[in-house]
Amino acid sequence: MTYVFDDFELDPDRAELRRAGKVVRIEPQVFDLLRLLVSAGDRVVTRDEIFEAIWGNRVVSDAALSSRIRDARKALGDDGSTQRFIRTVQRRGLRFVGAARELRAPAEPAGVPEAVCGTDTAPVDRATPFDRPAVAVLPFVDLSDGAPPPDGATTSVLALGLTDELVAALSAWRHFPVIARHSVQRFAGAGLDAAALGRALNARYLVEGRFRTAGTRLKVQIGLTDAEAGCQIWSHRILCDPGELIDLEEDIAAQIATVIAPELEGAEARRVLRKGPQDMSAWELAIRAAWLISQRDSEGLIEAETLATQAAARSPDWSMPLCLVAMARFQQAMAGFSAADSATAFSSTLVAARAALDIDRGAWLAHALSAVGELWTNRNHDLALLHVEKAISLNPSAAMNYHFGGCITGFSGHPERARDYQERLFRVDPVYTYRAVIEADLGLWHMLDAQFDRADDRLTRAMSWDPTYGRALQRRIALSGLMGDRDAAREAGARLTALGMVFDPQAIAMSYPFKRDDHREMFLDGLRRAGVNL
Repeated sequence: MTYVFDDFELDPDRAELRRAGKVVRIEPQVFDLLRLLVSAGDRVVTRDEIFEAIWGNRVVSDAALSSRIRDARKALGDDGSTQRFIRTVQRRGLRFVGAARELRAPAEPAGVPEAVCGTDTAPVDRATPFDRPAVAVLPFVDLSDGAPPPDGATTSVLALGLTDELVAALSAWRHFPVIARHSVQRFAGAGLDAAALGRALNARYLVEGRFRTAGTRLKVQIGLTDAEAGCQIWSHRILCDPGELIDLEEDIAAQIATVIAPELEGAEARRVLRKGPQDMSAWELAIRAAWLISQRDSEGLIEAETLATQAAARSPDWSMPLCLVAMARFQQAMAGFSAADSATAFSSTLVAARAALDIDRGAWLAHALSAVGELWTNRNHDLALLHVEKAISLNPSAAMNYHFGGCITGFSGHPERARDYQERLFRVDPVYTYRAVIEADLGLWHMLDAQFDRADDRLTRAMSWDPTYGRALQRRIALSGLMGDRDAAREAGARLTALGMVFDPQAIAMSYPFKRDDHREMFLDGLRRAGVNL
């Protein structure tokens, strides 16, 4: 029996830790510690248990245990600050939080496990914390006519690269455990149907991909299958022009992850909704909350916060419910942000995001929402930048991270870098929900660099996407003042008044948290030239 988590395999029979199929060299006591923690599932393992299992009756110091813990984390690419896999539970012990699962190896390298052959063998135990369903990404299939892909690499290398990048991108979202590629390859090509493959891998959902080259374009088809039901529930096609991509594999994987992550949540939410609200697990409560948040309905957001709070109470050591509480509050604040008190709009978001980070320093969504809170609530540009950069490093395929990254970087005094972030967003998610917000932000960053024509183009796009977005109109007025176009300023002002918004100098100062005085003065000067009394 082998334990699989992230791209690691822990093989007790061979006493090996493998990462992406390669052996990671560790000391025997470090291996014993990992085996003890992983086999315990989501249970806290006490220090006494660890001492007994590793050292028996020998007397050793606390420093020896600390050394083994440090080496175990290092072997997993973890550390005491992030605690992505091994979490310290104060005054109790250690808990493994890597969503490990038991994988039954096939009898022979190309064979099929008994549980898949229609025998009465008991199914593999599902050892995922909170009953979270796992996702398996099957190897991509190259359907090209022998022509090389657009980047000149061989098709086999591109297929391998796409598979690896998609596994990494989906893993970064952290809602669903993703089975490592080398584990999936054990069963690939064995002729198993979806249900049998799902049982063999302990995976509820299977992601299949195929691609072909057509001239200078690459066509990628992706599908999502419910392994338990044995049917495909979603498919999507992406057309790639190498002239539009900086890194072919990474960008394709990011686009796929961006569209498939909410589809996974939706599929699981539909399954949970069929069960009814009685006796729901923390996972089921959380996935219902996530689905409600995705609908962005005001009443649904309130219910989502309630469900996520219940999930947090049932699993106090799990960060995802608190991230969802923060996200529900963020969405509620965004709904009325143009007319809200910006100093308090995201304060409750920050409270929940901080609580999530107290549990899990590797929670990317908590870092992203903490960044928003630190900027708008505390005007702490430096801390906001640290949080958003950490969020991007943890999940580079989340479009929201580039939204926040651009906003925070721009107000921190780096408009060119802000544009880079937010233009990257459209490559990751071309149909991003807050398109008008991003276009208006890009207009502001161009304005600060005195690129008035480009600013005008972006603000026009913003108002086309959402004519009621007041902050785009505010920036249109400032830009018109700087360009000397009083007619355009009056028109934007009239539209702003029709929305019930007025220019309150204090509100403007609070809702535009420029770190640089020259940026603030440039914006205010544009408003004054447009005839706004400040």
